[in-house]
Amino acid sequence: MNRVTAGIQQFDVLNDMSGYARPTKDFGEAEVSNDHVANLEKILEMLITRRRYLAQDAIVYPAAYGGRSQDIARMQPVIEAMRAAIADEMRMLDRKP
Repeated sequence: MNRVTAGIQQFDVLNDMSGYARPTKDFGEAEVSNDHVANLEKILEMLITRRRYLAQDAIVYPAAYGGRSQDIARMQPVIEAMRAAIADEMRMLDRKP
């Protein structure tokens, strides 16, 4: 490390994961379950809630509507993938003896 990069660690935002790698109550209590369908449904619910927050943000702050629209557009395929994953898990459950 040279004197230019000596203090670079202070800008390593991924080094401190405590801000985003812990349970949060933003979406209710975190309940871990062995029910895979229930876990996926909870994630879907969280994604839909997030999408609604983004839409609300676009209405409250009209200058942000373009960016929020892009955020929602990027998020929609993830929501559809979750729905497909839930359907897949349910199909696998139906096949079990």
